[in-house]
Amino acid sequence: MALLYRFVKVPDRANSHVFTFIVTKSVTRDLERDVTSKEFACGHQRWAITFSRTDKVLGVYLVWRSTSESMRVYVDFTFTIMNREHFSVNEAFSGKQVCYFLISFYIMSRKEIPYPPDATNS
Repeated sequence: MALLYRFVKVPDRANSHVFTFIVTKSVTRDLERDVTSKEFACGHQRWAITFSRTDKVLGVYLVWRSTSESMRVYVDFTFTIMNREHFSVNEAFSGKQVCYFLISFYIMSRKEIPYPPDATNS
């Protein structure tokens, strides 16, 4: 389960929004099931976050839910997966001006993170 924990609107030029999700252990333990957050609104669009786990990789996806035939949406985003044991093992992924449109809404932006985290890479 991925629960929206906190939402912050940053008073900057880009009108940034920060969404914080708490992800349960089922994301890292269950290989057969994808975990998707409830929809949330940002920039007058509906979005969701999906986590997908394979043998040694955790995929993180940003999904555009409010698709429309002639609409394109350009998004800047950053995912940060925080490690509770030590900050040096945190993983981050960002995209700038990523285009979503009707045909590609299912081609989700993703970050594949080795699982379990390899502490020797620090």
